[in-house]
Amino acid sequence: MVQNKLRSVVAVLAILLLAMLFWNISLQRELERYKPQIEAYLPDDIYVAVGSTIELYNNQVAWTGIREGYSFNWDCPVGENLEDRFFVTGKAEQIGDYPLTLTIYDYNVNEIMTLTSTLHVVEQVLENEYSIMNMGDSLSDGREWYRTIFYLSDGQITFTGTRGWTKYSHEGRSGFSAEAYLKPIEYFLDGVSEGIQPFYDPVQEMFDWNYYKLHTGKDPDVIQIFLGTNGLKDDPSDTIDAIARMVKNIRRYDREIPIYLVNTIYWADQEKIGTMIRPDGTAFLQGEFKNRADKRIMDLMIAMDKKFGDMDGITLIPLALMHNSRDNFNEGDALHPGEAGDQQFADAMYSVYCGTFEEE
Repeated sequence: MVQNKLRSVVAVLAILLLAMLFWNISLQRELERYKPQIEAYLPDDIYVAVGSTIELYNNQVAWTGIREGYSFNWDCPVGENLEDRFFVTGKAEQIGDYPLTLTIYDYNVNEIMTLTSTLHVVEQVLENEYSIMNMGDSLSDGREWYRTIFYLSDGQITFTGTRGWTKYSHEGRSGFSAEAYLKPIEYFLDGVSEGIQPFYDPVQEMFDWNYYKLHTGKDPDVIQIFLGTNGLKDDPSDTIDAIARMVKNIRRYDREIPIYLVNTIYWADQEKIGTMIRPDGTAFLQGEFKNRADKRIMDLMIAMDKKFGDMDGITLIPLALMHNSRDNFNEGDALHPGEAGDQQFADAMYSVYCGTFEEE
């Protein structure tokens, strides 16, 4: 009788312990839903040319649902650890490589994560001349950064393409996504057709680099792909796959040509996202909001690095980290920076060119 009672008590205790265990697991899962998430991206190499300025913005290096809950500390022998960014201007006496560390803390100063990179302060003078063919969207469509880079390089870097001006020509098309360059899409400027985009071979019915060169007469030293704003989604795989198809085809004909991939920039603040309108007065970015757009940019950057970061002859330009998305956009435009933005574009791209062109 006593043994039966004892067994009953043990069974009840076991059931209670099991129930508590399941409740604890359920509670942990529920708490995990409300735990602030944080993702961060810092490339292995950061370049700054002598005379140029590079800034790495905390809120663009890291994405989190609660931005005020984290602190950022930059540690480097050169440059400045500021409230909202790391700031460095290249100086001739500092040419060399320096360890760059970012440590992220929560509001109780508990260390959350540490990211490391190498800051390269490099010469601004190039030994050779280079022509770059830049393929992109409206951020590459006749922008001032082409001209700025030309003058920064003292004319050693020119741009080529079927659109734009002689030394600053390009293949930027407003509204184009990476996927658009794989298709027979006709491009219009001010209502006038420029024909099917020139990378599409109608016989093979595909993007073809050799077709582009034969039919345009363009044969650049460097290819740059600056896409991602159009077609931005929660899942970046469509953009990644489209760029990968371009790279594979280019490598089929030009195995050694350097290819630069530019991470597209973060959008402006919610006020500009919400007030951006089409010519007919309807919302241009209907239903979009800043934090989701930022997450998409972060995920695209990480996916680009995962896919292309270790490929020979391919260099990523982390422009998304280096453009001031808080202050550089004009009123009513959440996607296209003003003059200050073009200067940051030029400084970031030119610094990478100076640090890597002679190595290719």
